[in-house]
Amino acid sequence: MIEFKLQLDEAFVQTLGYNQIENYLKEHLQRLQLKASAKDILTDLEKSELTNDEQWQLSRNIAWEQEKSKFLI
Repeated sequence: MIEFKLQLDEAFVQTLGYNQIENYLKEHLQRLQLKASAKDILTDLEKSELTNDEQWQLSRNIAWEQEKSKFLI
């Protein structure tokens, strides 16, 4: 794990509060990590060409037949 050190203006920290800044940074870094993971997954999916896979098509059709009543009116 890598540790980052940030220098913030003391008045800024006093205005917002240390905990609020820390929580904000943690949340946004988690979102950034999630985005990076999603990009990796998307890249892998684009390479896999599932639309040409017969087993995938069969599984997809079976799943649709089982669940379509939830989506069709």
